[in-house]
Amino acid sequence: MFLVAVFVLLYRQITNLTLSKSLLLKIIHTLEGNLAYFLAAIALLFLNYFFEILKWNLLTKQVQARTFRQSTIDVLKGLRVGLFTPLMLGDFLGRSVGFQKKNRTEVMALNFFNSVCQTYVTLLFGSVAILFWWIISEDRLHNLLIVPVLIFILVSILGFLFVFRLKISWQFLERINFIKPYLQTSVLGLNINNKFRIGILALSIARTLVYNVQFWLFYVSLGIHLPILVLFIGVNLILLVKTVGGGLNIFGDLTLREFISINFFGLYHVEGSLILIATFVVWLFNIFLPVLIGFFIKPKE
Repeated sequence: MFLVAVFVLLYRQITNLTLSKSLLLKIIHTLEGNLAYFLAAIALLFLNYFFEILKWNLLTKQVQARTFRQSTIDVLKGLRVGLFTPLMLGDFLGRSVGFQKKNRTEVMALNFFNSVCQTYVTLLFGSVAILFWWIISEDRLHNLLIVPVLIFILVSILGFLFVFRLKISWQFLERINFIKPYLQTSVLGLNINNKFRIGILALSIARTLVYNVQFWLFYVSLGIHLPILVLFIGVNLILLVKTVGGGLNIFGDLTLREFISINFFGLYHVEGSLILIATFVVWLFNIFLPVLIGFFIKPKE
């Protein structure tokens, strides 16, 4: 229902925007002059996924020897299977099928830990973004942001404790038939020390930083110039809302991104049509393209 409501509101906003031929020509002309920024943003996509594959390689080596190439195949499989499942749940199954059956339960637990780390980093950056927004905002908005600032700071502290003292119960997943064969009824504790957890968390932070730089490069290449702080706040609000709100699939992800970007950056007098196109370009290269690659490219084991 949340996504439906957001989609309806976004649709109403889009109908009031004008995607004229002159605007598209202006964007193309701007892009030609800023092509280096655009290509740099695309290049960072590979660095982004390098960090993700490296995380997966380090995690899975805890239970089964794995080459970097095999880890790349696992991540691509996860993207491919996750495309057809709600909330990308198929990513857990897709990444685990290449492992020995006896190890799949622990591999899925490690994948869950990986997701928890990335989610925590998103919450942390989102909390900092809201804090900065509160600092630079004025009057009514300043007062409205006090409660979210306090809530997300508290969540960040609790999340830190959760990441470093993680116990996972898989019993609630036994109701899902295709996952059940891979699960045990007992509570699974991850046998990894805090030093190793810090390393995984650091790689998750690196991915988020890369994404922030990518977003800035894409926006600059398309002619959107905003203060770095405002862009940082906007990017991490987008990540925060789509994480908390949840997207049923990659298209639900796009809906949330467009809604937040149009409404937030619109406060800073950026043309709505330009925001719509720029945010779509970011989604196309950063989210849809990797999923497409994972779907069509099936490297041999």
